[in-house]
Amino acid sequence: MERVSDKSIERDPLLSLDEDAIEDDSPRIRYKRLPVGVWFIEWVGVLSRIDPVNKKKFYQVMIVILTFCCYTTYHLSRKTISVVKSTLHPDCNSSSECANPSNSCSGWVPFDNPSDGKTLLGTLDYAWLFPYAVAMFFSGQLADRSNLRYFLTIGMLGSSVSVALFGMGYFLSIHTLYYFILVQVFGGILQSSGWPGVVAVMANWFGKGRRGFIMGIWNCHTSVGNIIGTVVPAIWAHDDWGWSFVVSAIIMFVITIFVFTFLVTDPVHVGLPPPRHHLDSTSSGSITPTNSSDLIDSASPVHTKKQEEKAISFWQALLIPGVIEFSIALFFAKLVSYAFLFWLPFYIKANKIGGQCLNTFQSGALSTMFDVGGMIGGILAGLISDILKARAFTSTVSLYLSVPALYMFRQLGGKSLAGAIVLMIITGAFVNGPYAMITTAVSADLGTHKSLQGSQKAKATVTAIIDGTGSIGAAVGPLITGLLSSKQDWDSVFFFFMASSLASAVLLSRLVYGEVKIWWNNYTHKRRLKADREDLIVVHDDDDISTGIAT
Repeated sequence: MERVSDKSIERDPLLSLDEDAIEDDSPRIRYKRLPVGVWFIEWVGVLSRIDPVNKKKFYQVMIVILTFCCYTTYHLSRKTISVVKSTLHPDCNSSSECANPSNSCSGWVPFDNPSDGKTLLGTLDYAWLFPYAVAMFFSGQLADRSNLRYFLTIGMLGSSVSVALFGMGYFLSIHTLYYFILVQVFGGILQSSGWPGVVAVMANWFGKGRRGFIMGIWNCHTSVGNIIGTVVPAIWAHDDWGWSFVVSAIIMFVITIFVFTFLVTDPVHVGLPPPRHHLDSTSSGSITPTNSSDLIDSASPVHTKKQEEKAISFWQALLIPGVIEFSIALFFAKLVSYAFLFWLPFYIKANKIGGQCLNTFQSGALSTMFDVGGMIGGILAGLISDILKARAFTSTVSLYLSVPALYMFRQLGGKSLAGAIVLMIITGAFVNGPYAMITTAVSADLGTHKSLQGSQKAKATVTAIIDGTGSIGAAVGPLITGLLSSKQDWDSVFFFFMASSLASAVLLSRLVYGEVKIWWNNYTHKRRLKADREDLIVVHDDDDISTGIAT
């Protein structure tokens, strides 16, 4: 079977496909691997009159929408508890700027105790985050060895059940701490299925060209989920907080049905070629895309003799150049991001903004500005990294800039409402920008590293290692934040955040050096070529071409 011809690439440089393979080989579609909704679409021939290029575009759009909605609900469900915290434990400490009057300090047992209530809330965070981090390492291995659609469906169903069970504590008047801890542990383990699964699906459909920009836009699902998971639960958070969790669970359950019915995890299943991932890489360990506009350029025919790929081991994935550095850097970056995720609404409610104390709904709504900044930062970071061909450099600059942004937010964020909004957007952009890029574009790049020799069974494992290490930091961040905030020591909290961002930036120094070295080598190479051309022109003018060539 012939590979993609140069003529076909010239005919459509954006979406070059192995069209001859699609037209001639049989079987074209693997019906047994298709979800029921797509099976029906293919069976009735809805796409039969569409050329292969547009067919792939159609499926790519569908995959982006489905995975976007899928992970939006993952974040929506985990964000809910941060909105309800101020109801479970009203701030009755007289040293707080916005402490509740003692006669209205009525929380939910066992979290209403003024002396250790915040610590218990921090324990809930840790009970979710630590199992999530540990399970992440195993879920990547499991995802690479299973049907990703089933894998995500089971994870989403279990996650929605765990969220609903937390809310049932309100309706059933449960006041046992161990009940809520067990529900959090159960939810953390199941939610670890989300990230390795969706990143692996996206990497199956999209190649490296402009991956940073595409993943930056796609990763907005994190912030969209946080925003929805703040605004919607806040409607019931003050009085009937149980509904905050139940409604979040219902939303996640509905999206689960669509994922199970329509998610195609691999283009081969619908008779389309996989993308070519190994367009360009560098020796620095930081993988960089080319400037080619070929987003999904295919490397291999659609239907070859069936080859069963073996998933790589954990240690093989760990030894891929760049995995260790980015994993440890994400530990500190995600630490800061998740501390904001779980504690920002509580922080806003406990401190005056523009001389006024905000209620639960207002605090939750205002905290979404941090996520708006996260969306902007993620898109810009991905776009800039594509232009510069430097993931590590872009991440490091953003992390360094997050340090003064965090300081200004703490010192000036309470002066006025407008100032708080602007500073939250700026801080969110610099904090969440590198976090978003490392967990998406970088993970996908390293999961298709050239050292894997084209193996498609590494993406989820690599993603799980990087995000799993980051999730350990995410478990540490909210726990320490809860301990420090229990003493109203918010200054120490923010200095802790600044130190973490600085550490994350420093850890990427070796990769940044490698990228800068490549830039310099390319620059000097171009200078030499330009000088050689000028010398050749001078020799030509002297009518001594043969001497010039010899030289």
